[in-house]
Amino acid sequence: YQAEDADSNGLRHFKDAAGRDVSVKKDLTKVAVLSTDAQSYLYMIAPEKLVSVWQEPKAEDYVPSAYANLPAIGKNKASDQKAALLSYQPEVILYMSNGNEKETGTGAMAERLQTEFGVPVVEIDSSFAGQGNAFRMLGDLLGKRERGEELGSYMDSVYRKVAAVAAAGKDKTKLLCFRGAAGNQVLPKSAKASEIVNLLADNLAEISGTEAQQRSGLMILEADEVKELNPAVIITDTESFLQQINSDSSWQELAAVKNTQVYKTPTRPRAWLFTPAQYPIGALWLAKTLYPEAANYNLEQEVKQYYQTCYAKSLSTEEYEALYRAKQHEH
Repeated sequence: YQAEDADSNGLRHFKDAAGRDVSVKKDLTKVAVLSTDAQSYLYMIAPEKLVSVWQEPKAEDYVPSAYANLPAIGKNKASDQKAALLSYQPEVILYMSNGNEKETGTGAMAERLQTEFGVPVVEIDSSFAGQGNAFRMLGDLLGKRERGEELGSYMDSVYRKVAAVAAAGKDKTKLLCFRGAAGNQVLPKSAKASEIVNLLADNLAEISGTEAQQRSGLMILEADEVKELNPAVIITDTESFLQQINSDSSWQELAAVKNTQVYKTPTRPRAWLFTPAQYPIGALWLAKTLYPEAANYNLEQEVKQYYQTCYAKSLSTEEYEALYRAKQHEH
């Protein structure tokens, strides 16, 4: 943990995930966020310090009712967001990169935002591997070290469990992961959101081109191109893609389809595989799906443990099963 000493101005010099030295108040009580990912982390560790959120949470997020009606900055027009956020007088803004900017991890975007808003901006590590330390850092920053350590230890234990499954097999499953209602947008290996997929599988989607193109996370594949790559498993996050496979004969020719190796990742409250807050259960789900024997744990118990640890929510079996049901917009 970093030193808590304050300078003559009452400010603490805090080093964020990008290695930036940020001057912040020692006792922070007003926190704003610039993404739903950062918002989700704050709901786990210090919801009472939030003065605003990015998007209004849904009831199924298990957000405490006392914090469910905070003003949502992201619903404003882009030109009005800065004024709206500053009207709540935050003492610090938490920034979590989505991984698609060239500046990811360098602190360049956080520095730019700090200059624009005139408020200290602290960057948070959004990776699955760094999740444990991300919560320890937040606990340190926000005066919640005990809670930060509880969450950090849990995240580390999940990462070790999943990494052990990944290391157990000699050959990783050849896989393609489709995202979005269009059905043929593929998650490439170079995208930040591919971290869990890349850890556990041989992601066959590779983008050529510039660094920016590779980091964009956008890649379109048609059925004949998928057939040529010949994935053993196909993952999707939408019900509509499954319907497309069932209605289009060109998709039914694929080996993964013939072998019933097409799976839909759960998306409640948000996509498990692609959302930092849901990374633990997303990784546990994918490991169990691909390597059921090596992943010798009970997935229902693991998901219930996640909700208990992160949200203090005792999940019933019915609520657990509801997490797998498609959202209305997925049909």
